[in-house]
Amino acid sequence: MLKSCIRRWYVLLPLLAIVGYYAYGAYRSAIPVYYSNTIVALAPPNSRIEHVDSGVPLPRNGLLDAGGATMIANMTALGLQQPAVLDRVAAEGGLPGFWAKLIQVPPSVPQPPIIMIEITTANRDAVTRTLELATKQAEQTLKALQQQARVPDDQMVQLFVVAPPTPPVGGMPSRMKSTLMILIAGAGLSIVFTVLLDVVWLRAKARVKRRRAAAQSGETVSAEPDAAIDDARPPRNGALVGESTMEST
Repeated sequence: MLKSCIRRWYVLLPLLAIVGYYAYGAYRSAIPVYYSNTIVALAPPNSRIEHVDSGVPLPRNGLLDAGGATMIANMTALGLQQPAVLDRVAAEGGLPGFWAKLIQVPPSVPQPPIIMIEITTANRDAVTRTLELATKQAEQTLKALQQQARVPDDQMVQLFVVAPPTPPVGGMPSRMKSTLMILIAGAGLSIVFTVLLDVVWLRAKARVKRRRAAAQSGETVSAEPDAAIDDARPPRNGALVGESTMEST
């Protein structure tokens, strides 16, 4: 492979130059993206009724009794990813590219009912606006979930903001990675193409040499029988001279 690249350096170097040009263009054309997040949590109802008069239904939050606040928070985070919610955020001037998830904690720590809403986009001005609209939709989604479960209003879990949207932080996480991928892939393809070209060229050159050698050996072989026939044939002039001598005698 190394010998092929050295022999065909005039092919390899232009290919590497083209790869470098495209890699530099990809590096320069990368668009910066901005990241921000906000954190919201769930608060239990202010009061809980344990005893009521006979025949009066006990007002309780069935979702809270079934799975706790963590389950409600997870359902709220999943509800924020529904297409209808994303469309409402986009209709009010936000971006639908945000996502929500429960905040990550070590496995040994119980999962708290805390939701992180994140967004990464190239539109810096829309980052904070999108998170504010997503927080608003989180409140509506949480309320709708509890209304579907027929939770009394005074027993509903409430949502509150733990940390407001952080200032957008710019970065180019994919610029260096994409540039390196172009360089590595382009250099590899250039080397493979150069080696294949060298192999094809050497084989074609060897085939031409064999044909020339075969053609020359064929001419030599066809010339040797002709020469042997000429040597075995008696000279015609000598025969005529002998016949004339015998007649005169």
